[in-house]
Amino acid sequence: MDVHTRIGDDGQPESAQQVFRVLFVCLGNICRSVAAEHTFNAAVLAAGLSDHVESDSCGTAAYHLGEKPDSRMLDALARAGFVYNGHRGRQFSRKDFAAFDLIVPQDDANYEDVIALASTPEEMAKVVPMSAWFPDDCPLHEVPDPYYGGMKGFDEVVELLAAATAQMASDIARAES
Repeated sequence: MDVHTRIGDDGQPESAQQVFRVLFVCLGNICRSVAAEHTFNAAVLAAGLSDHVESDSCGTAAYHLGEKPDSRMLDALARAGFVYNGHRGRQFSRKDFAAFDLIVPQDDANYEDVIALASTPEEMAKVVPMSAWFPDDCPLHEVPDPYYGGMKGFDEVVELLAAATAQMASDIARAES
């Protein structure tokens, strides 16, 4: 974890606060993981956690390195009230196990790809599928890939991820109290 020392109003260092870092993972880092990152950031802000919870997203494949997210996903996020943060596509790396406290693959294939790169039980324990935060009545077990479908699929993914990441932020807030 990263440790930041804050200076209080009296000019003295306050107690160090650890930043909890979450990484969302999908295949290309232009649809699902980007949506998870954006919906999670909004949930973290709403929960009052933004000063000590951070997130990022990446893909397991190198298809879209340096590219903006899919325009259909950006449109779906905007329709739902989420603001694009300028994210550019990047690929998952072994270094991410050290840099993040929680790694959240969006589907079974990406879960397996990330787990295959883990070299310790501690690294494996950081990897939790997004479905762990799905609502109880959700019939899905992974985030569907909207890439080859229509706009409705993008909107449904944003809706699913908004609910799941709100639950995730709530769980993090509870764990910190």
